Amino acid sequence: MRNNTLGSTVFQQILRSCGVFVLVSLALLWLICGWLVWEMDRAQIADLEDTMLYAEDVYYGRGADELIAEAIQDDDDLIWSDDLIYELLEGEQQVWVLRGPDYEPIAGFPGLHADFGWQMTSLDHPEIGDTLRAYTQELRGGDRLTIASFLPEDRANLWAFAQFGTFALLLIVLPLSLITGYAVSQRVFRRIEDISATAAAVGSGQIATRATQSARHDEFDRLAGSINQMLDRLEALNRSIEGVSVGVAHDLRTPLTNIGGRMELIRRDRTNPEAIETHLEAAEAAQDQLMRVFDALLRLGEVKAGRRKAAFADVDLSAILTDLTDSFAPVFADADKRFSVTIRDGLSVTGDPELLQQMIANLLENAVEHSRDAAKVFVTLASQDGRVVLQVGDDGPGISPLDKERIFERFFRADSSRSTPGNGLGLSLVQAIAELHAADIAVADDTPGAVFTLRFPVRVRTQ
Repeated sequence: MRNNTLGSTVFQQILRSCGVFVLVSLALLWLICGWLVWEMDRAQIADLEDTMLYAEDVYYGRGADELIAEAIQDDDDLIWSDDLIYELLEGEQQVWVLRGPDYEPIAGFPGLHADFGWQMTSLDHPEIGDTLRAYTQELRGGDRLTIASFLPEDRANLWAFAQFGTFALLLIVLPLSLITGYAVSQRVFRRIEDISATAAAVGSGQIATRATQSARHDEFDRLAGSINQMLDRLEALNRSIEGVSVGVAHDLRTPLTNIGGRMELIRRDRTNPEAIETHLEAAEAAQDQLMRVFDALLRLGEVKAGRRKAAFADVDLSAILTDLTDSFAPVFADADKRFSVTIRDGLSVTGDPELLQQMIANLLENAVEHSRDAAKVFVTLASQDGRVVLQVGDDGPGISPLDKERIFERFFRADSSRSTPGNGLGLSLVQAIAELHAADIAVADDTPGAVFTLRFPVRVRTQ
């Protein structure tokens, strides 16, 4: 399917971001320039007001002639000098004119005209058209005094800068941002397409396909890595499901075959009550074996789903282990195996007591069934480095390195164990219960025999 880059979420988000950036930039630009212009205008107005107050004090205190002589400096040659006007313009100085009641100029610049109050005006001069801010006040006897000042050059520069910045943002920055956004969207699409192609390949049955990761280790590489890890787990799960299916079929075939065979024998010996009773007992035994497999699978699924975790409480593991080892001691004696137990009192963990009993019983049953004849089987419970440590092991030849990697798989049985009873679910259930209780389980490598070690978070309480 062809990608619609312009209608994509990535491009639309970039478009909105660019628009917001340009609008915010324009607002800040005009706000700052407007504030600076306002500061200039405020300072100029304050300066003109101060000058008008000074002129009124001179006019009312010492008369018009003194104002003309001291402030306006009436000099026809000087007043009409273009050089002076340009000097005032460049220095942003003030221009004066005093007019009589008939509006005829008495002194100052005759070319300066303004009404009462504040007004923006310009000089009546053929070469000077710059704008002035003028302030006109009526004096005693009908005279009127006008004081004006050329607008600062920086004021015009600020407005020009604001206009230039506006054009630059709208005609340069915004198009460049859109072009960059389009290019970024295309790059994102390429990375997403690779991940989508991987998902499509896996969906079509190519379970070994993996997403490509670059050397940049960016967010797409992290996403691809997470997807690859998920696919690895799915592939392992598929292999596990295949193994479970084969294991279930293998373990169910024998009891189902036995049941079917016994039914044929019942049909053959239907006139012999004693033979029928024997066949029924054998069929019931096969059925019991079948149900044990289903019960183990159901219990394993229940533990894996974590449904029993809601019933967790403080459990005295020392007491549970003591009761179980006392119960199994005669079993080990009947099997001609030496059984030693070392349990530290007062060790407790948070968990489900029934599941913990099941886990320990499975380990003990595993030791009974799979340790060598006349083996020494030991059980220890201690506290090490702040954790409760449970060990169940024997002094036999141990487990081969290849079998150790698969010992906790469902229905896995080592070659040496195929002649003994069992369905290969006991240790899988042990591992599931251990994980549910946040316990680490491992098969020791540095000891003789098969030694299973479980480490629980510890809660020691004094009894």
